[in-house]
Amino acid sequence: MSNSIHSLQTPTSGQVINTVNTLLPHDDYGPQIHLTIWTLTAVAAAWLGVRIYCKCARHRGLWFDDYVLIASWVVLIFGDISLALAVHFGFGKHTYDIPQGNFPNMLLVSSFAGFFMIVGAAWSKTSFAITLLRISSGWVKFLIWFIIVSVNVILGFSALFTWVRCWPLEKNWHPNVDGTCIPFRNIIFYNVFTAGFSGAMDIVLALLPWKMLWNLNMSKKEKLGALCAMSMGVFAGITSLIKTITIPGTGKPDIADTIQLVILAVAEIAVTIIAASIPILRALAKDTTPKTREFLPLSSGLSWSRRRGFWPEFTAPSPTSTEEDQPEPPGLELQPISKKRRNRSRNQIKPLSRIVEAEELPKGRRFSSGGISPV
Repeated sequence: MSNSIHSLQTPTSGQVINTVNTLLPHDDYGPQIHLTIWTLTAVAAAWLGVRIYCKCARHRGLWFDDYVLIASWVVLIFGDISLALAVHFGFGKHTYDIPQGNFPNMLLVSSFAGFFMIVGAAWSKTSFAITLLRISSGWVKFLIWFIIVSVNVILGFSALFTWVRCWPLEKNWHPNVDGTCIPFRNIIFYNVFTAGFSGAMDIVLALLPWKMLWNLNMSKKEKLGALCAMSMGVFAGITSLIKTITIPGTGKPDIADTIQLVILAVAEIAVTIIAASIPILRALAKDTTPKTREFLPLSSGLSWSRRRGFWPEFTAPSPTSTEEDQPEPPGLELQPISKKRRNRSRNQIKPLSRIVEAEELPKGRRFSSGGISPV
């Protein structure tokens, strides 16, 4: 037994590495990354495209919030392209399966991807905030301005740290180059704060319409529909908050631990673009339905209202005929209404398209808690 033990040879380093590699997982998530990011981007493009098409088809024209949202989607495309290049150089595999020579290129394009994702997130949130800004007043308007400025500043620093964390800049993608870097744990802490703040602001923007629309004089069904449509941004906020859990994974030695964070970054922008498009599309869809009219004044002394229905066509009265000679308009069921009810109904707000599409409002008018009021 003793002789047999002494006859054993010490394994070489290559043999040890090969033995260890056979025990480790060798997953390649590259194809799943491609499928996920391009699917999310395509879905966001579909919602954004329908929004732009409907506006142009109805001759509404594009506003500043539309251009900012388009810019955020373009930046998302640049981020996807950068991620695709990173996958080409090995991203999606475990660190020990990536050729050492690929790391500089992979880290460089990954830095571009991170930069574009942060900028896209900031701009997509800004677009929806601008939409709300156009229909707000008072302290709500100041709060929205605070969100716009703070989100762009805080996320802007996060995007800047992608490049200036190390000096010289080359050290960001060539770790072996001599230089200095900000401790990575500090970067992780700031990025966690950024994701949490960004998610919180998404939720605030999603809840603000409840403050602006809740007390307006409109039907409960239309009110709830408008509020739900304008509150879809809460899902973008949830996505951003989930990122706070995955960001610490960037400090782990296995680069595969950052895949979930990358997917969430793409999803955050895509969900924000979709959430910003839903209210506009709902308003445009409601505007395509036939309009109804609530009042039919028959004389200066008596007013009549008709039950909700489509306005029928009927022959205009002759200038020489008297009121008694006029036939009752077809399809109308008339009933007298009180002066109080008539005045209250006249104060009702315009359709949902007047709420979501601020260009429908007369120039210089905004929403207040009691309805539409001049600025």
